[in-house]
Amino acid sequence: MLEWGFLMNIELLSFMMKVIIICFSLIGLYYKSGLSEKGFKKISFIYFTNLNLVFSLIYFVLAIFIYNNKLLNGINGFIILSSIITMTVYLFLLVPKHQKIGENYKLFSLSDIIVHYVVPLLVILNWLIFTTKGNFTYYYPFLWAIPFLIYFFAIVIRAHYGGLLFGKTRYPYYFIDLDKIGVKKAMKNLIIFSSMIIILGYILFFLDLFLNIF
Repeated sequence: MLEWGFLMNIELLSFMMKVIIICFSLIGLYYKSGLSEKGFKKISFIYFTNLNLVFSLIYFVLAIFIYNNKLLNGINGFIILSSIITMTVYLFLLVPKHQKIGENYKLFSLSDIIVHYVVPLLVILNWLIFTTKGNFTYYYPFLWAIPFLIYFFAIVIRAHYGGLLFGKTRYPYYFIDLDKIGVKKAMKNLIIFSSMIIILGYILFFLDLFLNIF
């Protein structure tokens, strides 16, 4: 009886965590999409950070109704990896870059904290505390890298046929800006970034296996 009550409490807490992640994802999208300014900036979804909010929102809505699905388990790994990258890129690449060039951008605003830290950390905590471990397969890290590659080439195509972003550049991130750093440097960054994603993916895979033992 006590064991059943414990499991019920875990299920309730897991449900509450998913709802919290959904709520913060919606709040982040509310600010980043321009709705907070009584408008809608579809161009904001060219940024991977905002797409990560959409991915998280969709995944956790589905996770509430679908339990222990193989496809969702694999997608969960991508969501976790995407969240880790969202945090690290913002902290170690974007913040130093903005501080160096002195752009008129408010770093660590409430919306930025929600998008780059609150949601990603909640996603990681949900995996650590509530997600059943041992559901990742050895080739998943390569599959998790594919959406990032699709994103890069989609950005290049949009830059070719689209206009400037906010009147400054055709690319959302300086490290993939073909206009400023050139094709060779951008492709080098892509290879480095893809390799790091796969490495992080395998760290996540083996950590998941390790946690499954205990």
